[in-house]
Amino acid sequence: MKYGHYHNQVKEVIDFSKTFKAVASHDISYFTKIINDEEKAKYYAYEDVIGEDEYAWKDIKENEMSEVWGKFYELNDDQKPQNLDMLLKIFSENVRSATTEFNTFLEEIVADLNNCAINRAVNGKTDNFFEKLFKIYKAGYFPCGWDGDYPYGSFIALYIEMKNLN
Repeated sequence: MKYGHYHNQVKEVIDFSKTFKAVASHDISYFTKIINDEEKAKYYAYEDVIGEDEYAWKDIKENEMSEVWGKFYELNDDQKPQNLDMLLKIFSENVRSATTEFNTFLEEIVADLNNCAINRAVNGKTDNFFEKLFKIYKAGYFPCGWDGDYPYGSFIALYIEMKNLN
């Protein structure tokens, strides 16, 4: 299945979702605050209110995604990426069958990777919110919140020590 001009970049997100194999070479420290507490991660992901505008983490991701969709709708029909409606099912199946230490957050992971792929289908590999979100996943972390007054500040990401699954 093809996803348009940036097909290979979208495919990289799909391939990652099958294995969740971290790529240690990704340095996320310059834009991410790391935490090791799953309960804190749940708080940041579901309850924390961020900044003067009182955004929740979900609101920030939705705001960022609305910019991606805005750009998508500005494209001519022949420029628009194809088969984006198929991505959610692909990510849902891949993430549920992959071994990950972030099982508590499966729904969020599916949505995040879907949005990362759609962002790449529309924008290519650019230095934006969703590309940083994907870098966090590729580094072996779960992005769960925002530290600071959005859009200033940094991501918050959960790190869980990998347990021997054998």
